[in-house]
Amino acid sequence: MMISYKEACEIIFESAKGRKLEIETLPLNRISERICAQDVFAPIDIQPFDNSAMDGFAVYRDDLARATQDNPVTLEKSGVIAAGDLVSHTSFQRGSCVQIMTGAPMPSGADAVVPVELVKIGEDGIAFFSTPEIGAHIRHAGEDFKTGDVLLKVGDPLDAAYILPLATLGISSIEVFKKPRVAFLSTGKELVDDLSTSLGSGQIYNSNRPYALAFLNDLGVECFESLTIQDEPEDFKKHLSALVDQNPDMIISSGAVSAGAFDFVKSGLENLGAEILYHKVKIKPGKPNLLARLPNGTLYFGLPGNPVATAVGLRFFVDIAFRAMSGMEMEEPLHVKLEHPYSKKSELQMFLKGRLTCLEDGSFTVSILEGQDSFMVNPFLKMNAWVCVPDKITEIKDGEIVDVYPLYPRGGLM
Repeated sequence: MMISYKEACEIIFESAKGRKLEIETLPLNRISERICAQDVFAPIDIQPFDNSAMDGFAVYRDDLARATQDNPVTLEKSGVIAAGDLVSHTSFQRGSCVQIMTGAPMPSGADAVVPVELVKIGEDGIAFFSTPEIGAHIRHAGEDFKTGDVLLKVGDPLDAAYILPLATLGISSIEVFKKPRVAFLSTGKELVDDLSTSLGSGQIYNSNRPYALAFLNDLGVECFESLTIQDEPEDFKKHLSALVDQNPDMIISSGAVSAGAFDFVKSGLENLGAEILYHKVKIKPGKPNLLARLPNGTLYFGLPGNPVATAVGLRFFVDIAFRAMSGMEMEEPLHVKLEHPYSKKSELQMFLKGRLTCLEDGSFTVSILEGQDSFMVNPFLKMNAWVCVPDKITEIKDGEIVDVYPLYPRGGLM
């Protein structure tokens, strides 16, 4: 029975949640492009103590209340504090000032710093020509982070930007989900894997394989096996059995999943005792999508072989499973104005090749590109987004809002 895309998403998410990825601890320099597996809180205040933001002089602001350009106030210098000094070693009294360096701890009682370029250093003391604001040029304790602040949650995607604040807080390592172990199978005797060779009669290049490997790599997946299988059911069962013995988190195949004479994936899975969770989804391209669960718990995604249908399957089916396995939430679409009207006849959810454009005011619009057939990959040279049109909608007017997803789930907008 054919199900809706929403129903397929729910089945994928719930099934994948049951196969949570294992956790490992990594040093900060290795967390980029991984998924956080723990809630992380600030262990200390940052700044850990009040300190100077400038090279200058720490003062009690009221001592300079009457300082002007014409009538400067002169204070005696009572000490010097450098970054790393113990503040208790420096005395500070009303009517005096302390020379202080950037990052040095503020002496007790001082409530402002006057930059060195705004004073005149003389034999009789330090001359000040204006009244600073209370707190001027002071970095206060806890101003950046307070102890207990939430830094990361389970399921947060990580990148290099997180390293700086975590290291500032003295956090040397965090727990992340291990990379999913995945195998990818291409099916079809017409496929040629070596892209540098000439095509023979009836042959086509296997474009799904390099695209899938690159896509999975961007998701942080360890693709430990990539095979091309001829249209031989026994060959498929042999390779599938060997892969199952390696207990992968997921197996993905392209092709042989429809209802033709050489579409052997569904029957091959059933012969190995797999549970078919769904077969056929109300979408275009990619209607004959399949999800199964093998006896050892490995999830199996059978994607149609047309290149764009495979790309849609990876983006809108496989990625959901990885999110669920690593504690992430379902992805939410962007809501963008369509640049032109659009209509469709079928009651299928459409995944359309689109191009986002950023306008001068910072807003986005999207257009649906020419060449929407599932075999046509020319639009991939221009597209940067997928436009999703629900099954029940047949007409969209110029300027109406549509759901849009970035071309790649971790790739950002443009």
